[in-house]
Amino acid sequence: MSDSLVAPELLASLPPSWQLADSGRRHMAIKELPPGPEERAVALSALEACLAFQLDSASRYGEDPTWGLPETFFDDDWFLLQVTLKRRLPTLADVTRTNVRVWAEEDGVAEILDATWTDPPDEFVESVGEMWVSFIVNGLVVELLRWLGWVARDHLDAEERARALALLKTVTPRLPWRQTIETLPVILNLGGSGERDYFDQLANDPSLHEKTRAEAASKRWAIDSENATA
Repeated sequence: MSDSLVAPELLASLPPSWQLADSGRRHMAIKELPPGPEERAVALSALEACLAFQLDSASRYGEDPTWGLPETFFDDDWFLLQVTLKRRLPTLADVTRTNVRVWAEEDGVAEILDATWTDPPDEFVESVGEMWVSFIVNGLVVELLRWLGWVARDHLDAEERARALALLKTVTPRLPWRQTIETLPVILNLGGSGERDYFDQLANDPSLHEKTRAEAASKRWAIDSENATA
């Protein structure tokens, strides 16, 4: 079994500066990315890999995942745990079983969580790794979507625009609602009024989360309002 808790294809798709757990440094790395053809290609490939990860994670952990971790993990001590995780696992490449175990053993995690174990269980190590990868990837997706939908939007050629729209429209109905409220504005920004039927379809789909449906309805309303004043 590989020591890494990150799929090699995901790591290979991301430049090192995009793998950072520190959201501020990651934000600057992507915000300052020029919208040239090479950068657009890398961003689209990275977004595809990250969205594939999110779909897989959603299929395993659901809309509001806890990754099998105790509720106390995300309570008042979450900020402290997050600080120590960023120090021990500063990038996706650092998310290995060995590193997670060292973090759990040496950063007083059992005491923080009031756990009774002396050695962190394998299940706990795996769950923390999955959670931390999700934490980084979810933040990265937000940055890539905003770069694609605003910075690079007017530089996309027809093929790139079609690729981005097809990707986002395919994955959005299968994503948790917290992620769809990030993808839907980009679909509108890239596709404009031509996506009204898509938003209408989502807004009327009873199988989707109510917040996804509401976000889709708001985008449909924005298109209708713009058309009414044109």
